[in-house]
Amino acid sequence: MIEKMIAQIKKYLPLKIAEIVWDGTIFQMYGTNWNFTTLSAWRISTKDYIEIGCFDKNSIDLVNELKELTISEISLQDERLKIDPVFHLSNGQKIEIFSTDTYEPWTFKVNDLDLFVATPSSPQSFNRSSNQKIE
Repeated sequence: MIEKMIAQIKKYLPLKIAEIVWDGTIFQMYGTNWNFTTLSAWRISTKDYIEIGCFDKNSIDLVNELKELTISEISLQDERLKIDPVFHLSNGQKIEIFSTDTYEPWTFKVNDLDLFVATPSSPQSFNRSSNQKIE
């Protein structure tokens, strides 16, 4: 499950955002020892305000403002459907991810940890390592 992923990544926090890219289809952010990629919907919010959604007119330009910030915490997008992460940033904003398909809606790689691949149709897949075979 995603809780296991969050627990493993916690020891690597904070993660500095060296680059962040949104081309209208693929959202990617990465640093020297990590990367996160998604084809799913996302938004940037604060405690009680949505700053921008991925399909807003100027979203491609506005994501650049997040460069050089750090991810200080990662939490669950939804406590009931434990699939998607929320990245809490050093400026108080959050990047929230919303899986929009059932096959590999996002991937996350940190340092020497296994590649984490979201599989909303099979959440138990977070409980195995990338070296184990799926039967």
